[in-house]
Amino acid sequence: MKKYITKLTIGILFTFGIVGGQTAYDAVHITENEEGFGTRALAMGGAYTALADDYSGIYWNPAGLGSIEKTGIYAELSHLQFSNDALYMGNLTSNNQGFTRLKSLGFVMPLPTNQGSFVIAGGYSRVLGFDDHLYFEGFSDISNDIGFEIEDEIGDIYYYPFDQGVYRQEEVRSEGGLRQWSLGGAIALSPNFTIGLTTSLVHGKEEYNFGFSQYDDDDLYNEYPGDFYEYTINQYLQSDYYALNLKLGGMVDLNNMLKVGGVITLPSTYYVDETHSFSDDLVFDDGTNDPTEDTGNWDYQVKTPFIFDAGIAFTNKLITLSASGRYRDWSQTRFEVSGFDTNSQDYSDIMSENNSLTRDYDQVLEYRFGGEILLPGFNTKLRAGYTLIPSPLRDANDDRKTYSVGMSFKVDKNVNLDFSYLKRDWTRNSWDIYTPAGVQENIETHKVLVGLTYNL
Repeated sequence: MKKYITKLTIGILFTFGIVGGQTAYDAVHITENEEGFGTRALAMGGAYTALADDYSGIYWNPAGLGSIEKTGIYAELSHLQFSNDALYMGNLTSNNQGFTRLKSLGFVMPLPTNQGSFVIAGGYSRVLGFDDHLYFEGFSDISNDIGFEIEDEIGDIYYYPFDQGVYRQEEVRSEGGLRQWSLGGAIALSPNFTIGLTTSLVHGKEEYNFGFSQYDDDDLYNEYPGDFYEYTINQYLQSDYYALNLKLGGMVDLNNMLKVGGVITLPSTYYVDETHSFSDDLVFDDGTNDPTEDTGNWDYQVKTPFIFDAGIAFTNKLITLSASGRYRDWSQTRFEVSGFDTNSQDYSDIMSENNSLTRDYDQVLEYRFGGEILLPGFNTKLRAGYTLIPSPLRDANDDRKTYSVGMSFKVDKNVNLDFSYLKRDWTRNSWDIYTPAGVQENIETHKVLVGLTYNL
């Protein structure tokens, strides 16, 4: 009997999304892990809304640019070490990945004024990373419902399972990030009140790779024609993101030591263009195989909600203490449906995901705290910070906590070096239809930032 593979009886899923269709997760995923930039700002936990007195103010609060008195050039590099210990069916697999990136490059320029200040800034920044990696393997007796219908030469079709008692391997890798080209400025409307504006052209790319294999190592599937040995799947998804971002900031100097600041980030529409490829291969005991492949392309739009930031900072000659909060209602994230036929299945599917966004996602308040101390006589400052970012999912219990430290060296009157270190660890339970038992992950990230400021 000749073997003709006519149908794989399960659907095709990503670990973190559905191929060929957009999910509520995809909409939130675009901006969920936004970190911002700035070696000093991140060392202080991102509690920078009421400070923002360097180039990174173009992100944290453009009104803070108004306190800068010298023209300067700023550059920043980051290195991320991503570690993941994955436990699957009692088998622990550990892996480490490193990612080195240009974090930001920009300038700040105060312009001459009769009174007050007028400062402009512009440049490049990388405000979010998609870098992630998961690998695990192990023997499983739990069925994943994989099976094949095989047609013989006379047209009769038989079903043969290949679903349990197999050795499985899976790898999920994601790389990329969101980058902004920004232009901002600040004007002092009075001695104690400054306003600022930043407009940013956002462009990003994410490359997602998924690989899965399962093997009949114990030769359980040995009866012809269902004498399977190996089944492999490879999926690739490239997502390109484009958006225009606008934020308005204000800062009030209450006295010589106390400042408060606030920022409103307006909703943005992200234009997403995705290219997908899929291939799989079924190999039999005699070495024959049955490969398939497919490619596709689609695009869609996502509208993000308002973001509100507020902060307070205390500063004297020796210490700086700051705190800030960020409010965002993730349930207001929406897929744009204006371009769809209201009677089409695509429209119905997108509306269903919008309903899921309203139902499953929640409003959150992020907390950020930071401090800085000057070491007199050493031209050095020490910094520390803490960040708590709740999960956007309603009733989820996987808040993200980041601990940070840093230091600054004044090399001379023109050059300043900044170093920061950020640590974060959390657990994640992942599963897909190929590995229904799921995998428990213990993830730890270590990020080092190096910044250089040159004042003219």
